Amino acid sequence: MNMLKQAAMAMVLAAGTVGLAAAHHADNSQFNANKNLAFTGVLQRMYIGNPHSYLYFVRTANGQQQNWTFETEAVLALRRAGLSVRDSLHIGDTYSLVYSPALDGSSSGLMTAIKLANGRIIAFLTKNNVSAANDLLNQKLLNGPQNTQQ
Repeated sequence: MNMLKQAAMAMVLAAGTVGLAAAHHADNSQFNANKNLAFTGVLQRMYIGNPHSYLYFVRTANGQQQNWTFETEAVLALRRAGLSVRDSLHIGDTYSLVYSPALDGSSSGLMTAIKLANGRIIAFLTKNNVSAANDLLNQKLLNGPQNTQQ
């Protein structure tokens, strides 16, 4: 009977581990880490949490309203990069950012840098995207009104 309980417990632990492994993903499984684009839009809402946070934007392009979602780092990583969500981001304000686009072609991406209302640029250490994001920022693509490439 003791062996049966041990086998059952092992099966429960194995099933739980598979669920945890599937819950988190590698960035390159959803985003094109070799491509960085610029985006400008109005912050609509935020979800700040772990293991990732999400910023939701709206903008008008070609006379049509578009809703965009950008995945970011976890709360602690945002703080380490110098982003205070409470003080730096405000619903209704316009922000420019650099992102790696979603592989599925949806209006979403992985944010690698953001330009705050005060002009400060915060870059996130997302694997190999840092140098590409810095190149975009150095080219001043974030200084124009609706700088978007896709």
